[in-house]
Amino acid sequence: MQEVENNTTTKLADVIVLADNLITINKTQYRIVENHDNGFSEERIEERYNNVLDKYDYIVGDWGYDQLRFKGFYEDGRKESTLDTRISHLEDYLIEYCNFGCAYFVLEKVKKAPLKSSHRNKSNHKFHTRNSNTRTKHSNNTKNNVKSNVNSQKRKNKVAKRRVKKTTAKKTFKIRKIGETNK
Repeated sequence: MQEVENNTTTKLADVIVLADNLITINKTQYRIVENHDNGFSEERIEERYNNVLDKYDYIVGDWGYDQLRFKGFYEDGRKESTLDTRISHLEDYLIEYCNFGCAYFVLEKVKKAPLKSSHRNKSNHKFHTRNSNTRTKHSNNTKNNVKSNVNSQKRKNKVAKRRVKKTTAKKTFKIRKIGETNK
């Protein structure tokens, strides 16, 4: 007896593309912040999306072994965010947990829950990804940033040199036999 294969896939989410960089997932609007190597796939998001991701401010989808995998990130100022789930650590996530050179995309929720913290962050984030072009897009005045980084590194080196104390005395040890006393 032959088994009949079922080629229909189950949709776990409704994804609608509204504009070039604006989509809705289950009636929640997201902006496509980055689409590295055309990693965004409407059909695959519908197959793999999980409602747990609704609580995050950002959703990152990355490809590995022809499988789409999701990771959620919060704004840096949110109380519920941990070091691993802050959007400022996106580059670390891409380097540490994603396949080298993989396609990925970053979605930003358009209407986020208000921050409960007194430190309000701007919506213009300075997260960095593998693409060097986006680094220049997200950072203001990169030449000044490079100069300030070089100057701060010089200051750190000077402070480190001051802290180092040179010791010239050599310590000598004498190996004693068991029961032998100091002489």
